Amino acid sequence: MFKYLISLNILFTILAVSASPSVEYRISIEQPVHHLATVEVDFPEHKTDTLVVQLPAWRSGRYEILDLANGIRDFSVSAKRGKVVKWEFLDKSSWKIKTDGQAVTVSYQVYANQLGYRSRHIDDTHAFLDASGVFIYSQELRNLPVTVELSVPKKWRSRSGMESTGRHEFKAANYDVLVDSPIETGLHTFYEFSVDDRDYELLFWGKGNYDAKQIESDLIKLDKEVKNIWGSFPYSRYVYMVHATSGARGATEHLNSTVIQRHRDAFKKRDDYLEFISTAAHELIHTWNVKAYRPKALTPYDYQQESYTPLLWVAEGSTSYYDNLIVRRAGISTQKEHHEQLQKSIEALLNRPGREIQSVSDSSLYKWIEGTNDFTINHGVNIYAKGSLVSWWLDFEIRRVTNNQKSYDNVHRLLYEKYNAIDNGFTDQDLLALVNQVTEQDFTQFWKDYVWGTKAIPFEKMLTFVGLELVRKNIDEQAIDLGISFNDDLEITRVKRNGPAWKAGITTDDRLVAIGGMRVTSKNLKDKIKSLKSGQSISVHVFRRDELTSIEVQAKPNPDKDLIIKVVDNPTAAQQQHYLSWTGHPLKDVEQSKD
Repeated sequence: MFKYLISLNILFTILAVSASPSVEYRISIEQPVHHLATVEVDFPEHKTDTLVVQLPAWRSGRYEILDLANGIRDFSVSAKRGKVVKWEFLDKSSWKIKTDGQAVTVSYQVYANQLGYRSRHIDDTHAFLDASGVFIYSQELRNLPVTVELSVPKKWRSRSGMESTGRHEFKAANYDVLVDSPIETGLHTFYEFSVDDRDYELLFWGKGNYDAKQIESDLIKLDKEVKNIWGSFPYSRYVYMVHATSGARGATEHLNSTVIQRHRDAFKKRDDYLEFISTAAHELIHTWNVKAYRPKALTPYDYQQESYTPLLWVAEGSTSYYDNLIVRRAGISTQKEHHEQLQKSIEALLNRPGREIQSVSDSSLYKWIEGTNDFTINHGVNIYAKGSLVSWWLDFEIRRVTNNQKSYDNVHRLLYEKYNAIDNGFTDQDLLALVNQVTEQDFTQFWKDYVWGTKAIPFEKMLTFVGLELVRKNIDEQAIDLGISFNDDLEITRVKRNGPAWKAGITTDDRLVAIGGMRVTSKNLKDKIKSLKSGQSISVHVFRRDELTSIEVQAKPNPDKDLIIKVVDNPTAAQQQHYLSWTGHPLKDVEQSKD
C-alpha cells in the first residue's frame, strides 16, 4: 500500500510538471529568399481579462532604440477551435488582446533583413534569430518556461545556447533566457571542443579566409585566462557563432553564446586576425561583465524603453580594456602588438576634443542618444574607448596603492561573487565601495577626477609604472594636421574643435577644391597636407552651399599623432615585476629580441 501511494505521488508529480503552463513559439521559414517567416505563439490561460503582448524596442548589447516591431505584419489572434479574438494595436510595439483569461494563439509575419543589427536575418542560406526582433512576449507571463520549434528547409541545422530538445527544437527557463540565446539555423560549418568540463561550439556561416583550427586553438587559450580572473564559469556550454559576410560587421554578447560578424576576407592578415580574436575575447568576457553581473538599471532588462545608467563605461569600457589584455596574457599577441594597440587607444583619445567636456560617467548616460557625428566627437567621449582607458588607469592605481598585491581583477571577481544579473545589479557607489574594499583606500577622488570628471589621464605616469614610455616625435618631424576628416568626394565630415581648420572657419559639408591654388583630389589631398610647413598660412578653397569660398588656414603639427610606446632604458626590478604581473609575460626590449 505504501509503495502504491509513492507511485501515485510520483505519477501526480509528473502530470503536474507536464501540465505546468508555458509559452510555446513556432516559426515557419517558407520564403527565406524574401526574408519572410511566420510566427505563432501559444500563450496559456492567465488571470487577467486582457493580455498585452509586446516586441522589444531594443535588444541587449546595443543601447539604442531600434523599434524592432517595424517588421511585423498580418497580426491575428485566435482561441480554441480557431475562434477569432479581438485585439487592438496600442503603440509602436504593443498589442492588447481581449482574452477573458483563456489561452490564445497569436500569429504574425516577420520580415527579417537586419543582419547588421544582429536582430533578425533570413535568406536562402540561413536565419539568425534574436528573440528581441522575432518573438513577442507578455510581461505577465515573462517568467514562464518557453519552447521554440522551427520549420526550416530540409538541409538546415539549428543551433543555440538554449537547450536543444530536437533537431530544430529548443527550450528555455523563461523569456529572458530566450531573448539572450539567439538561434542560428541554416547551412554552416561546425566544430566542437572541450576544456575541462566546459563544452564549446564554433560555427561559421558564410565562406571566408578563416582558419578554424587556429581559431579553436586560441579560443582554448582564452578559456584559461578568463578563469584566472573570475575563478569559475557561469556556463557549462558556450557557442561562438561567426558570420563571414560581405558587409555587416560587429558582435553581440549573449548568455552563453555570441555572434561575431566580419568581412569574409578579414581573418587571415595578422592585424585582421588579432582584431577578430580580440572581439571573441571581448564577447567572452561579457559572459561575466554584463551577463553574470551588470548595472542595477539593467536588472532586469526593460525591453520597451531606455535603461539609463552611468556604468556603461564599466559594462563596455572595462570589457574593452580586458579583451586585448587577455589576448596578450594568453600569448596570442606579442608584446610589440600589444603595445601598438595601447598606443592607438591613447592616440585616439588625445585626438578627441570631447574628452575635455564629457565625463565617462555622463557618456554612459548619453549612450542611448549618442551619434557618431562631428558634434559627438568634439563634445563627447565613447564608453568603449574612454571607458577602456579609465579602466586601465584604475587598474594601475589599484596595483600602485596595494604594492601590486591587488588589481582590477579582484574587483571584477567580487562583482561576480556579490551581484547577479537576475535581481541584484550594482550601482556606481557599489563599485566604488568594492574598489575601496580591495585597496583599503578611499578612491572617491579618483571617481571625482576620472569617472565623474574630465581630468586628463596621466599616460606618462601610467606607463612608467610598468617600465614603458610614450615617445613623441621632435616638433620638426611631427605631421602637419589641419584637423579635418573627409570622404572620397572631398566633403568634410569632421572638423576637430580648436584645430587649425576649426579656428579658420572651415566646417562640415564644405567640399574641398584646392589648397594653395592647386586642385586637390582624393588621391593627392593627404600628400598636399603633409607637404605643408609648420606655421605656413595657406589658402583653402571650398564649395559651401555651391558657392566658392577661400579661407586662410595656418598649418600646424600635431604632437599627438604617430606616437610610440617603448620600453624605458634600464627598467627597474619593480617596473619589470609590475609588467609581468599585469601581462603575464616578462618585459623585453623588443628592438633587440623577438617576443
